[in-house]
Amino acid sequence: MLIPVTDHIKLVEAPQKGRFPWAHGLLVEDATTVLIDTGFGQESLNQLKKIKIDYLLNSHFHEDHVLLNRAFPDVPLLAPAEDADGLRCRQTYIDWYGFEVFNAAEIGRRFMAAFDWMESKVSGEFSEGQVWELGECRMEAVHTPGHTNGHYAFWFPREKVLFTADIDLTGFGPWYGNLTSDVDEFIASIKRLQSLGAEIAVTSHKGIIDSNLNQQWERYLNRIYEREEKLLKYLSSPHTLDEIAAQKIMYGRHPEPEDEYFFFERCKVFNHLQRLLRLGWAEEREGKYISTRSSVYGF
Repeated sequence: MLIPVTDHIKLVEAPQKGRFPWAHGLLVEDATTVLIDTGFGQESLNQLKKIKIDYLLNSHFHEDHVLLNRAFPDVPLLAPAEDADGLRCRQTYIDWYGFEVFNAAEIGRRFMAAFDWMESKVSGEFSEGQVWELGECRMEAVHTPGHTNGHYAFWFPREKVLFTADIDLTGFGPWYGNLTSDVDEFIASIKRLQSLGAEIAVTSHKGIIDSNLNQQWERYLNRIYEREEKLLKYLSSPHTLDEIAAQKIMYGRHPEPEDEYFFFERCKVFNHLQRLLRLGWAEEREGKYISTRSSVYGF
C-alpha cells in the first residue's frame, strides 16, 4: 500500500508493520520519480509496477532493504559509495556481516538462503551531500554511519520530511550487529538527524512519525546508554565475549533460531565493547573484559 506523507512523498508499506524481515520504502512521485529501498513485499510491488520509476536508491546494503531490487531490472540503481560493494559482491556481504570472522559460516549460509540473496547491479553511487532536484521536491543524501558504514538518510528540507531508514526510532533501539557497525558513529548520526528539525520522520520499521519527534530521538538514543550501563555493571568482574552475549543485554531474549540471535548478540556486544575500550571504560585482559567504571549514567 502507498500511504501519502505529502503530495509527492509516499510511504511504501511493508507487511507486519515493517517488522524485520520486511522494511518500509519511500516513493517520491514528482517530475522525476524515485523509489528508496525495496523490502516492502508483493502487495506494494504490484502497485509500484504501474508507476514509471526513474531511479531506485538503496539506503544501505542490508537484505531487508534490497530484496526486491531484482523486480526492477531496467531501473538504474544508485547505492551509497560506502556500502555499494556489499550490494554487488556476495563475499563482501559475508565479510561485512562477520559470518566468517565469528566462525558462523553455516549461520551465514542459512541467513542468505532465507532471503534468496542475490547480487544487485549497481548503476551508480552517491555520497554525502548529493542533491536530487526532483521537481517540487529537493532531496539530500545524509550520511549516517553506525548501523552500517554506508547507511544513509534522505532529507526533504522544503517539506521538513526525513526518511531515516534504519535509524528507525523503534522501541528495540539502535541495531549495530555488523563488522561495519560502530556505536560512536551511531550516536553521532542520531544527534545529526535530530538537529535537522524534521517535522515528519518516515522510518523503515516504524513508518510515519509526525508528533513528539524530539522525545522519540531521545528515547532511541538512551537505549544505547541503557545497554551500556548494563554492560558496565556485568563487567564488574571479568567475562569473555561469549559469557557477555549469554546475558542477552542487547536482545533481551533469544528465540528460535537461537544460534542466529546469539550470533548477532555477540556481534553487537563486540561493537559496544569497542566503544568502551576507546573511552577507557573497560579493559581486555587475556580474552576477558572488565569494567573500569561501575556506573556512568545512573539509570
